[in-house]
Amino acid sequence: MKKAIQIHQFSPATAVGDGVTSGLFVTQKLLRNIGYESNIYSAYIPPALSKKVQPVDGLASEKTDLLLVHHSMGHDHDDLITSFQCPMAMVYHNITPASFFAPDTAEHRYAKKGRQQLNQWSDLFIGAIGDSLYNSEELKDAGYANIITLPMLIEMEKFHTKTVSAPRDWGLNSSRPRLLSVGRIVENKRQHLLLEAMWYLKNYHDDITLPQLVIVGGVTSPEYEYSLKAHILKLGLEDDVLMPGKCSDEELSWLYQNSDCYWCASEHEGFCMPLIESGFFELPVISFASSNIPSTLGESGLIIEQSDPAILAATTAQLLTNNTLKQALINAGTRNLNNFQSSTLIPKLSAYLSSLNPALTIQ
Repeated sequence: MKKAIQIHQFSPATAVGDGVTSGLFVTQKLLRNIGYESNIYSAYIPPALSKKVQPVDGLASEKTDLLLVHHSMGHDHDDLITSFQCPMAMVYHNITPASFFAPDTAEHRYAKKGRQQLNQWSDLFIGAIGDSLYNSEELKDAGYANIITLPMLIEMEKFHTKTVSAPRDWGLNSSRPRLLSVGRIVENKRQHLLLEAMWYLKNYHDDITLPQLVIVGGVTSPEYEYSLKAHILKLGLEDDVLMPGKCSDEELSWLYQNSDCYWCASEHEGFCMPLIESGFFELPVISFASSNIPSTLGESGLIIEQSDPAILAATTAQLLTNNTLKQALINAGTRNLNNFQSSTLIPKLSAYLSSLNPALTIQ
């Protein structure tokens, strides 16, 4: 009997609900569908993932045909990376530049270290996968060879089975249009620009029903959260902006289904998952252009070149009153989903792995 080809994955840490961890599971499913034996290993595994992820000491790297090493932040496992006794390919999810974090924070230190590691390790890897064009360009600049762009991040099927639950006690007003923004509360997400766009909508667009903005996400920067809440008071938006923190998947699905427009002001995104989730839920997107956002959105959103809240407000006012434009964006968002379907990714991944080493070809 022919020995199964083993292509495993390693991530320094895993977390429930984390985008990189979700990508590990998506990639594992793709690899198994092709016919590989594939496990996920990590140095940190939360109890909730103990049945899906294995401790890295159980990885027999000398028997592994290829190891996919995921990199999304600096870490202290350099010796582990250099100790693996098998061919490796990097999977790069991007690292938020250290300049976005205060110099004396762990985030600043590990963001800086993560890019140093990326540049130091290129000779250790026989190939590299960027989950966006933006990330692939960074891999190229860091000296990696055999690079391919494969957005192995999204488990489309999970949305079909997701239950929906309306948030309670948030102060949602069902008589107003709803704007949605999803992401960590941290400086590079630039939620303050969304607040300023709301101010413009309130003060310069009285020809529309004023929307209510819901900003959902856990807090990475308490200082920035404080400044946002102070900014809401300063702009007189207490009844117009809700910041409920991190919500459940069921509540998030409800928000996607019951909103009128998705807003994104982020300055740095290696991919930006909510843009694709919005497409799935037929929610039009308006975003400022930065990093990989135009590539992720493709034709499926309105992209504003200048990071100008006044333009965001004016564009949103037009979208809310133009059903033809709204439907065109919904249709484009649906088409864009094809780029992330398993049926699209499997042939590309299979061909790429065979190109790295013909011995990885599944007959």
